[in-house]
Amino acid sequence: MDNKKTIAITGCSSGFGRITALTLAGRGWHVFGTVRKEADRDSLLEEAVRQGCQENLTILFCDITQAEQITHLVEQVKEYIKEHMQAGVPGGNEPCLNALMNNAGTAYGGPMELLPVDDLRAQFEINLFAQVAVTQAFLPLLKAARGTIIMVSSIGGRIATPITGAYNASKAALEFISDALRIELVPSGVRVVIVEPISSPTDIWNTSMERAMQHIGPHRGGSYERLLKISERVAKRSSSKGFPPQVFADTVVRILESDRPRARYAVPWNAAIPMLICRFLPDRWWDYLVRRSLKW
Repeated sequence: MDNKKTIAITGCSSGFGRITALTLAGRGWHVFGTVRKEADRDSLLEEAVRQGCQENLTILFCDITQAEQITHLVEQVKEYIKEHMQAGVPGGNEPCLNALMNNAGTAYGGPMELLPVDDLRAQFEINLFAQVAVTQAFLPLLKAARGTIIMVSSIGGRIATPITGAYNASKAALEFISDALRIELVPSGVRVVIVEPISSPTDIWNTSMERAMQHIGPHRGGSYERLLKISERVAKRSSSKGFPPQVFADTVVRILESDRPRARYAVPWNAAIPMLICRFLPDRWWDYLVRRSLKW
């Protein structure tokens, strides 16, 4: 039997989820990481073997937009804990989970005028509704451990920019729901922490810009095409020169090892600066700064 701390992390195929899963497994946590594709599972497992932490990593398939798959995910985690872990309620034998990191997500890019409403719905389905569904499903296990929920938001949840309006809206909604959840769960001892990273070398913005270009297709030569090209250059520059994803994983470690974590963590720390400027500047001045930065 094992008494390691346990965490479930969604979206471990790449980016923040992958690096955090490997980091925590290397530090002795037992990580239940979700992926959607066999190739992603094999790649993650190979990396875990190279780092010597494969015994601390259980990779599970789950599309978090599918309710039945979420139910199956929780049952798999519960059964593994019952069989292998000594993680129960003090004085009892019910399984518990020490932490949950809601990381899975995507970005639908495009001007709001041209963005299909179905894409907007899909954006909220993945970045908001699925996160709530996963949280609700795991809450009994988290309450048993008086655990921690980490919601992966974004600087985009506090600042709206052209082309990424749908993504910004979904992350802003996630922030408000997380705020409400944090207060509601105080009596149960479950903590809710929001992490707000700025751009980093991950695939999310490449996918977003590819989608945005599809929406521009029938409107070639219009004003939006120029804006999209400018935004694409900014996104590529930010992604290639952004902070190393390991900084995100180290922040998660700090949160989980803290007795009293803060409600919000900007990653890296200086990502808080533009959020503060946006908060206190008059809207007209902020809009001017955004347009000037984009040369728009």
